[in-house]
Formats: sequence, C-alpha cells, structure tokens
Amino acid sequence: MKIDKRTAAIAAAFLAILGGIYLVMVHPVKVTRQTNNQARQARRQARVQQRRSSDDAVCRRKGCTDIASPDVTLTPPTSIFPQPPASSLKPVLTGLLDRQGPPPAAYAGTAVRGFVVKVNWSDIQPTENGPIASNNAIDQAIAQARAVASSHPGFGLKVRLYGGIYAPTWAKTLGGAPVQVRNPQSGKTATVGRFWTDAYGDAYDDLQRKLAERYDTVPEVREVVVSRCTTFFAEPFIRNKGDAQTVSNLFDAGFSVAADHQCHQRQLEAHQVWQHTRSDLELNPYQDIEQKGKASVDEAFTESMMQYCRAVLGPRCVLENNSASDPPKYPRLYTAMHQLGGPRAFQTATSAKVGDLFAVLDWAVDQGAGSVELPQGYDADPPSRYADISTRLAANE
Repeated sequence: MKIDKRTAAIAAAFLAILGGIYLVMVHPVKVTRQTNNQARQARRQARVQQRRSSDDAVCRRKGCTDIASPDVTLTPPTSIFPQPPASSLKPVLTGLLDRQGPPPAAYAGTAVRGFVVKVNWSDIQPTENGPIASNNAIDQAIAQARAVASSHPGFGLKVRLYGGIYAPTWAKTLGGAPVQVRNPQSGKTATVGRFWTDAYGDAYDDLQRKLAERYDTVPEVREVVVSRCTTFFAEPFIRNKGDAQTVSNLFDAGFSVAADHQCHQRQLEAHQVWQHTRSDLELNPYQDIEQKGKASVDEAFTESMMQYCRAVLGPRCVLENNSASDPPKYPRLYTAMHQLGGPRAFQTATSAKVGDLFAVLDWAVDQGAGSVELPQGYDADPPSRYADISTRLAANE
C-alpha cells in the first residue's frame, strides 16, 4: 500500500505527540522511582551512621570499650596489704583438672592432676553464723584427693563454693525477702540475697574465716573460688542483664552499681584470711545493669578488679576465666590477664560450645595458664592425649 506524503506527515506528527506524552508522563515516573529509591537508601545509610556515632559517643561518655579489642595495657600493681612469705604458700594447681569431681582412675595423676569440688553455701553453713558442717563435700573430696596423691604427689583440689542462689535462706533474708532472679540462657528461676549489702558481706566474711580455720593448712586444698557477689554461677561479674525482670527486681531490692563495686572489693578483702591457699577470681566483662547497649559492658571495671585482686592478695590471687573456646571469646580480657602474669587459669566452655578442645588447650598453654578445667566428656579421648598438655601447663608455673 502506498502512503502519500500528507498521510506520512500526519503519522509522524502523531508519533511525535505520543513520544512527548511518554516523556512527560511515563518516563519521569521511572526516574522519580529511581531517585526516590536512591534517596531512601542514602537516608537509611545516614541513620545507620548516626546510630553508630551515637553509640560511640555514649561509650566515650560512659568509658565502655569494645570487648573484641585487645588494645589494653595493664601492669602488675603493688601490694596494699602485708603478704605472707612466698615460701608459706601451697603450690598453685597445675595441669588439667576435672571440673565435675574425681577423674577416672586411668587419668588421675598424669593426664589430670586435680579436680574441682563443688559445694553450696547452704550445705556447708546451714545455720546463721554457725559452724562448718562436718563430713561435708570438701572433707570427702580431701580424702579422695589424698588417696590419689599417695601415688601421684601434687594432686590437689579447687573448692568452688557457690553463693548466689545456693546461699542459705538465713543469708538470703538478710535485709529483706529473697530477690527473684532468672537466668536468661537457661530460663531457670531462683532467688538470691542482697549480696551487695554490709550484712550479707559480714556473713560471707564469717564463712571465709571459718573455712580458712579449717582448711587453710590442708595440703590438698590449693585454691578456693571468690563467690560473694554472685547469682547463678560462681562468676561475680555476671548480672543476668538479659532478663529485664531480674534487673527490675534487683533495683527494687536496693541494688546499685556503686554498691556492687564495693561488694567486689570487699569480697577480695575477705579472702585475706587464706594465708596459705590461693583464691580464684573468675572473670567476665562486668555487666553494668544501670546502662544500655554497649555501655552496659564495662570491661574496664573487670580489669580494675584484676589489679585490685593482685594488690590485695598478691600471688595468692589466681586470675581465671571460665569461657575458653575456639575461637577465643574475650580477646581484650585475655590480653589483660596475660599482661598481669601468673598465676592464671581457665575453664573451657561446655562440650557443645568449646569448639576444637585440643586447639583450646594449646591456646591456654600459650596464654601462660597453669591449669585448665576440662569439659564433661573429655574421657572420650585416651589419657595419652592429655598427659603432655598437663606437663606443658605445669611448666608455665
């Protein structure tokens, strides 16, 4: 079909009009959408950056630090209390330890050189300011350790005394009704006493005096754990900050971070009664429950208590962390421990969380640890896998 010039011109004009309509109405919509998307992305990035800057500013004001940063410099402090002669101290525990109790016979003495005895305050001092219960878990553990030591000299004990939820009712009610707390990891609910108060501190002081009178000269009892300012574990820097109701309950009972700081100092001073036995301070980044976010992680306070422990107890203070895993969980904390020198100890994370157990044990040797508490199930590997590691740990002391 032939198209005359007039028809062609009309068609061209019509197409031009359609093109104009597209440019005016349709194409700007696509451009606008792209521009809006770009603008939204830019605003989102700006908000993220603003939040980061705000968090950094909060950390600068509150003095918190990035727990992943190893940028820390600590020097061993000067003792602020008279220290017993070094020759009067019992040897620090060395090598691998069974944290559940006596190790299997095939491991005892060579692969595993000691064990942990767990005892609850409520069991060992059931009456207010009363005597230490006879034939208690510590007495029984001493007999077991002594039997092993008869053929494997140097075999010893660590006493992990649990306060917190395991304190006796009479201690939990000093100053008021027990305070309900919840472990945010396990969901377990229990009660604690007002551990930050002077009355509770006096009771803990009395307990330590009576324990020291009974066990400070017993050769098998090498170390005792510091545990006044605790909740679920014998780890005094944990405040269960992941559970809002626990935090609220503590504040309602009169808790404050200032009082808690005093609790930490005084619990270390209470262990001066142990003249011949080491005291283990179990370390984590301190949980400041008066703060939110990054500011609630106050590792600087933990570091100050590491130094205070050494200032108060000297070489009787063992710096310990109970989260050794592959990869390491708290690089900054471990750097600080290394800088302050021995004695140092670790407990591995649980079997489910430790990662490569033998890599962790090698790492602990490199960190200068004298002893490491093994996870449950370690006996799945033969004693020969552990004997050399125990020897290398002992060489650090």
